[in-house]
Amino acid sequence: MLQLLQPIWLWLTAGIIIPVMIHLWNIRPGKTLAVGSIALLKENGRPSSRSLQWSDLLLLLLRCLLIILLALLLAKPVWRAASVKKEKGWVLIAQSGLEETYRQFQPQVDSLLQAGYSFHYFAAGFPGEDLQTALRHAADAEADSASYWALLDSLQQHPQAPATRFLFTPHYLSRFHGQRPHIDTGTHWYVYQPADSVSNWQAGSYVTASGSVRTRKVSSRASGNSYIYEHLPAASAQTDTATRLITVFADTYAHDASYLQAAITAIQEFTARKIRLSVISELRALPAQTDWLFWLSPQPIPEQVKSDNIWRYDSGTVVNASSWIISNEATPVPLFKRIQAAPPVNGLVQWKDGYGNAILYLEQINDTRVYHFTSRLDPAWNELPWNAAFPGLLLQLLYPDSLAVPADKDRRAIAAQQLRPDQYNAERSSKRTTLPVTDLGTLIWVMVFIVFLAERIWVFTSQRTSTNG
Repeated sequence: MLQLLQPIWLWLTAGIIIPVMIHLWNIRPGKTLAVGSIALLKENGRPSSRSLQWSDLLLLLLRCLLIILLALLLAKPVWRAASVKKEKGWVLIAQSGLEETYRQFQPQVDSLLQAGYSFHYFAAGFPGEDLQTALRHAADAEADSASYWALLDSLQQHPQAPATRFLFTPHYLSRFHGQRPHIDTGTHWYVYQPADSVSNWQAGSYVTASGSVRTRKVSSRASGNSYIYEHLPAASAQTDTATRLITVFADTYAHDASYLQAAITAIQEFTARKIRLSVISELRALPAQTDWLFWLSPQPIPEQVKSDNIWRYDSGTVVNASSWIISNEATPVPLFKRIQAAPPVNGLVQWKDGYGNAILYLEQINDTRVYHFTSRLDPAWNELPWNAAFPGLLLQLLYPDSLAVPADKDRRAIAAQQLRPDQYNAERSSKRTTLPVTDLGTLIWVMVFIVFLAERIWVFTSQRTSTNG
């Protein structure tokens, strides 16, 4: 549809009164009448006759049109494509669990649909469908594990998505993985606790240092996950019987090694895992093969030493950092110093500081996982050595499956504050996909040139005709 960015310039169209007055009040000179006797003339007779009449009507139209086009050009006309659908808003529900979600919010959903909102699936592409038809086919829906954050980001940039959107989903935290996007003020998100709100399962078993078999039972609910360790009468085929070999090499950072040794000992006492820890300071004492190698030394690692996992100090410029060590497994830990080093492009950040700098990042080199630590296990660098969360963070590295929870069994709930719209973000709004706009200025310039050329040709032709009689 046609829109004018500066419509105030349309007042210039009033200028067409000028050519209208010129052409309307054209005073033509009277004709001289030849008579036989002056007696027929009255004393107060007019010497000539005059007439008020239209003249050159086409020329008048061309000049009026030229003024109108100039006014329209200054008003900056644009053509904005109309949206395909003019909907009041969308109601979005995931296809899996559609029936339960609808039962939880039936009054709100029905009232929105009656008010002119349309139903769409909260899935890739956000296809629309009649809600009653969708409910009849809800039983055939397959389980979906797509990230709600990723879907929301895609929804807010969808070219046909309306400004107002109502989302109805379960509150499972496992569906909100990845980076949280900026939430527009037009997004209204409602969550509920599904009927299946508690999940219990056995996470695995292993042989302890004393030879007994220990298992870990997990209970997941909205408030969080809890773990209970129990002893089994006998080992099964899935029981872990391996002994974890851990080597700590420290020649320069001997104090750091003592803090690390204390944390690993705490893990061993808590889990009763079979761990064989060696703390050495000479290269000749290094074993040829180990499961974990903590390299607390500026020396290069000998090529003959083989390890599945290596933790090493990064080298570089030391910078002061009044920040925190942030991870997904524990509360932030104060950070005082760090090494200024850029992680590799394919590095996976495990811990970072408050500014997003990598503190611990993983680099895969052939069959070895190398963990680069850009700080030190020193109270002058950070509070990890004194923090109660340090053994738990190491436990996640040594035994990645120790606290892992399958997404289909995770019943933790997301905090309601995470779903609230953010403050207005002009930069974000400017990146939203908008309907295409076409500037009509060039077209108006062409029309002005054509009308002006036609007016000049008409005037020139009229003057030649009058001259030639």
